[in-house]
Amino acid sequence: MPFNFIRFYLVGLVLFFIPATRGVFVWLTPLSLLLVIGIILFYHRNWNYRTLGWFSFIILSSFLVEMAGVNTGIIFGNYRYGEGLGPKLYGTPLIIGLNWLYLTYSTHDIASRLFRNPVAVITTGAGLMVLYDVVLEQVAPLMQMLCFTSMQPPLANYLVWFLLALVFHTGFSVCRIPTGNYPARMLFYIQLLFFILILLFHALLPL
Repeated sequence: MPFNFIRFYLVGLVLFFIPATRGVFVWLTPLSLLLVIGIILFYHRNWNYRTLGWFSFIILSSFLVEMAGVNTGIIFGNYRYGEGLGPKLYGTPLIIGLNWLYLTYSTHDIASRLFRNPVAVITTGAGLMVLYDVVLEQVAPLMQMLCFTSMQPPLANYLVWFLLALVFHTGFSVCRIPTGNYPARMLFYIQLLFFILILLFHALLPL
């Protein structure tokens, strides 16, 4: 399975690196995110009302926070979403809540394998989400996902990310939602490497 994921993202890199196919890459990005979350949910086990409830809470609350942030500039700073994340409602991609769920799920799975202490799991998972965001913010404008009006995202962006991540990870622990989802871990690692490779490509050959 990991090799299938690697091949999938290698195709994405090729589409991105070739100027003539970069538009196809942007068009496929939201579809690939839907595929990622679909794979993770397919391999999730032990479904129950607590799991469904907390998943729904993450999707809805993160979307509302993002919608408030992009329309006010108060929460994360002044930024706007591009076309790389698909259809939007009030300037906010409809898929954004699913992406928050994917990140919380995958990082909670990783942290749970490293630690048994709930506090360590929650803080490590939140820290991994912030690390992901630090890398993502550097490539997001290149991928037409989002961009900040300032040269770099403000510190408030990462602080809010960490606080939201703490809340979402705390819910995972309190609701005792089991992960143990190998595809989730692999997709997180591969996606992070994918962004880093795009950064390196841009540093060597500015777009």
